[in-house]
Amino acid sequence: MNANNIQIHTRVRRLFHYIDDFQRGLIRVPAFQREFVWTRKDKIDLFDSIKKGYPIGSILFWRPDEHTKSNFFRLESEKIGSYYIPNRTGDFFYILDGFQRMSTLFGCLVNPYQTDLLRDDKEWFKEFNLVYNLQEDKFEFYNKVEFYDLPIHKVPLYRFVDSKEFFSFQKQLLVSNLPEKSINDFLKKYENLSSKLIDYNVPSIDIIGGTVREAVDIFSRVNSTGAKISDDWKISALSFDEEKNFRLGTEIDKLLEELKKYNFQNIKREVILQCIINSFGKVFFDNTTKLEDLAVSRDFVDKARETLTNIKKAVYFLYNELLVLNHKLLPYNNQLIFITDFFAKIQQPSFAQLETLKRWFWITSYSNYFTIYNLSKQRLAYNKFQDFINGISFEPVYKDNPDKNFIVTKLPSKINLGSVRAKSLALFMLNRLKDLSSNYERIQGYKMLPLFQKLDSSEELASIENTFFMLIYDNEGLLNDRGKDLESWLLSDDDLAKYFISDVIKNVYRSSFSKSAVLELRRKSIIKAEKEFVYNLDMIYGDEI
Repeated sequence: MNANNIQIHTRVRRLFHYIDDFQRGLIRVPAFQREFVWTRKDKIDLFDSIKKGYPIGSILFWRPDEHTKSNFFRLESEKIGSYYIPNRTGDFFYILDGFQRMSTLFGCLVNPYQTDLLRDDKEWFKEFNLVYNLQEDKFEFYNKVEFYDLPIHKVPLYRFVDSKEFFSFQKQLLVSNLPEKSINDFLKKYENLSSKLIDYNVPSIDIIGGTVREAVDIFSRVNSTGAKISDDWKISALSFDEEKNFRLGTEIDKLLEELKKYNFQNIKREVILQCIINSFGKVFFDNTTKLEDLAVSRDFVDKARETLTNIKKAVYFLYNELLVLNHKLLPYNNQLIFITDFFAKIQQPSFAQLETLKRWFWITSYSNYFTIYNLSKQRLAYNKFQDFINGISFEPVYKDNPDKNFIVTKLPSKINLGSVRAKSLALFMLNRLKDLSSNYERIQGYKMLPLFQKLDSSEELASIENTFFMLIYDNEGLLNDRGKDLESWLLSDDDLAKYFISDVIKNVYRSSFSKSAVLELRRKSIIKAEKEFVYNLDMIYGDEI
């Protein structure tokens, strides 16, 4: 970094200065910036913070070197807060950090009747039509696209930062039929919020000169005690490729959208970055691997795109072959990373390879594989898996003692998806249902339901033996038409073996209607079946019947 060519300034300015700069074309959005993703709650929370005088964080601006300014022009974002950005001026700044906040502020506070800027009306009414309810003293969205019937106590936010609007609002109140007390109350609240918005100060850090990498590095340093700059954002900035129209953050957003059909849209973005690190042959948990260095490598864009495709293959495999029906059921994120690498190295796996991969999944889940080993042994486990996917070995599972089998811990008392052991049991119980329906490929999710809805204690109600897993398909409902009336199953002639309900258990219920006897027998049935399953994995079961 040539620090002599870079200037760093800090400023603290009132909100209306930023709005003015935006309308003059001085604030722009670089091509690598993430899409606007804030929810309505995020926007309301921002204005609540301003109203209360809380800080909303610094905005990071960057003015690139003259010779790099043109690099981002073709793919610059065209809008901020639904307003089209005017033509450039020579002394413009790019928003590096704070885009979500700036979009919200500009979208809600630019007065559409006082600006020369063009607006995407459809987007504005959907995303930025925020009003302040003077009657209830709160921010809220107005869900209509016209203001002619807007109640007088609901005021669009842009009116509060325009001093002329106060007199207009005052006139409206005076000709209304409201009681004098209400008029005075509304005027007081209006003035109070208006002064808070107009006088609110926002700090900024302005970086002038340098490359994207230098700007990101500076921000990481000066902001070390503030809001953490995410690896996702950092790599998006550093790896931006104009020719290939590549911005990592946007590509990750697209991937997560595609993974919605597998209920994996909420996997951590950090895990996706770790998958990309792995694609370079680097150990993803090795802290010596610097994302910044990988991001500027020539093959980063191609590797990243390939990895995102392989993540989809891995999730498809988990969902369809192992019934990991949402990301919360995945015992370890590391499993997704390893399986992604499997599909990267083996484009067309054989049946035997897929079966071995499934066996690896079950062993790593039941053995607490990724927590029982220290870092050095985790590297050995990683290398063992690499040998498998590279065709050097037929065995993907690492054992520090080849003569000693893994031990499965005892059966948990209830299904808690924060526990690897409980997730493993849940997946085992779900996979027992795979052949119950010819509509297997249409499975969309699952539900956990109690066998008995009324028991003596909450512990009993949530117990493993009282828990039924039911499959859902095509968003239509449960695979079995009995729905939630599970207790009646015990009186039916249906074959319930896959639910760990034998004819013996049904006969016990029919003869005594003893819920406790049924639950005790079902617990033993679950243990017996799971025990046989892990024995076939050459593992030692911790529970005994």
